[in-house]
Amino acid sequence: MNVEYRKKIQKVYSKLTRSQRKVAEFIVDNPSKITLMSADQLAKASGVGEATVIRFARTLGYNGYSDMKEEFQRALVNNLTSSKKVEEGLKTISSESVLEELLKTHHAVFQNMNLSELTKSLKSAAKIIFEANDVYVFGEGAALVPALELSFWLNRFGKKTWLFNTTGRSFFENIVNISKNDVSVGFAYRKINFELRILFSETRKRGGKNILFTDRQLSQLSDLADEMIVTDRGGIGSYRSMAIPVIMSDALLFEFAAVNEMSLENLRNLEKIRKEYGYE
Repeated sequence: MNVEYRKKIQKVYSKLTRSQRKVAEFIVDNPSKITLMSADQLAKASGVGEATVIRFARTLGYNGYSDMKEEFQRALVNNLTSSKKVEEGLKTISSESVLEELLKTHHAVFQNMNLSELTKSLKSAAKIIFEANDVYVFGEGAALVPALELSFWLNRFGKKTWLFNTTGRSFFENIVNISKNDVSVGFAYRKINFELRILFSETRKRGGKNILFTDRQLSQLSDLADEMIVTDRGGIGSYRSMAIPVIMSDALLFEFAAVNEMSLENLRNLEKIRKEYGYE
């Protein structure tokens, strides 16, 4: 368990009721389990009522159980190293079934997708991009993969697009150029990125719009998003693949090409000038 959350529980432990202490002790002993539990499931596992779980969450300073669970999920993922994620993934499969396992988990995600809602969100996002002046795309770490895909093809389709792939002081160099009618697109999976929060805040402040790709309803960013594309990701163990985010990025590109009749024309012009100078 993250040290900060252990301290948070220790700080209020003396004030907890006997039933609430059962919840606290279960969480301390099973930090990874509660990230997958509902309030009712945690209550049964702790031997208390669901109302006790909710009161416990509020005692820790959260509005309710879902807020507490979300923060514990972030803490667990943020403290899980890349090597540990892969190590846990390897424990769940044999060397002969890696591809099969990945295909199976991705298939399960696709089966649970609400395609009509996703299509509606993608069409809305494509319209936002079409009506925008410039596009600013942010993806850090593994999320850089779908961000790179999106920015590469939007530029080829003739939409001026800037890619953010750094953090720290250099991150702010492009933000100063954002103006009214621009749009920012951010890829945030599991981990909440502080820089993306800044990007979305500045874009909104300057009269632009924001599009968020994520694998869950992130309250810290959803309040700044004009459109959200929410999908789970497949993977092995704690390792999560970026294949589905890339597919979502491709889907947005084709939706954009469908509303922007100049997309194909821009590609033809690119091919023409390459051919002219012998770069076929």
